[in-house]
Amino acid sequence: MRENVERTEVVQKYVSLLTNGGFKAVFGDRRNKDVVMSVINMLLPEGKMVEDIEYGPTEHQGQLDENKEFRYDFMCRDRDNSVFIVEVQCSPEAYWFKRCVSYASRMYDRQNEKGKGYNVAPVYLIGLMGTHIRHHDPEAWTGQYVSEYTFMEKRTHELQDDTIFIIFAELARFDRTLEECRNDLEKMLYVIKNGWRLKNQPKELQDEIFTRLFKACDIPRFSKKKRIQYEKDMYDERRHYDEIETAKMIGREEGMAEGIDKGERIRARKIAANLMAKGMTKAEAAEFVGLTEAELDAEE
Repeated sequence: MRENVERTEVVQKYVSLLTNGGFKAVFGDRRNKDVVMSVINMLLPEGKMVEDIEYGPTEHQGQLDENKEFRYDFMCRDRDNSVFIVEVQCSPEAYWFKRCVSYASRMYDRQNEKGKGYNVAPVYLIGLMGTHIRHHDPEAWTGQYVSEYTFMEKRTHELQDDTIFIIFAELARFDRTLEECRNDLEKMLYVIKNGWRLKNQPKELQDEIFTRLFKACDIPRFSKKKRIQYEKDMYDERRHYDEIETAKMIGREEGMAEGIDKGERIRARKIAANLMAKGMTKAEAAEFVGLTEAELDAEE
């Protein structure tokens, strides 16, 4: 007699904010404005606080001599016109910090309108990091999960003016259990990293701010239209990462272009083109597929 084995299907209740699809479903929904402000406020420098936000466009045309647009994951403005950009990064990227500087400085410069001088609002770029940042002195960052970079005088640490701030929440290094979290910031980091694994809102996270966040992330509460869009975004994201892994595999197994036959080179170029269309630079895409930038442009 065959023994009946009970099978339990695991159903995900909450989105992961460290996926582009989950992040977009929460941060991109204007009904979650209060939740977005709460997350941003917890990560801002001391003394800074968002009072209200106005959603801004996430796609922007490059400079006149550029041939492509650049896209932010999320952007909004405060009442004082301060700009807040939030980016999600889950895969290692060789020039991630430089890309963040480029994104923030572009938005800072775009505020300079003719005849208005340089008295423009500061730009804050917040990176939710599902991957590691390479710190020069790792021991100095033990137990620290939020890093902040800005223009500051080297010797005195004097800050002349608020210009560009780059803030990283390093979820990849955040290993505290919920019981070990010491304050609301650490509880928020815990939810951002682990919320998608939970079946219900924990009793330790019943404050209003977390209740609103869990409701915003609750997939069964999505409307039919939003659920369809979320599923599509997640499918596209999985396909995107499959392409990255395929590109890495090509680079590992076949080496540089000299070791890749014509068919593989064509395939690598197609993957690189797709990655660049999703925001990678040519140098980054070339590195992934094991070609040089010149080889990406070459014709067979």
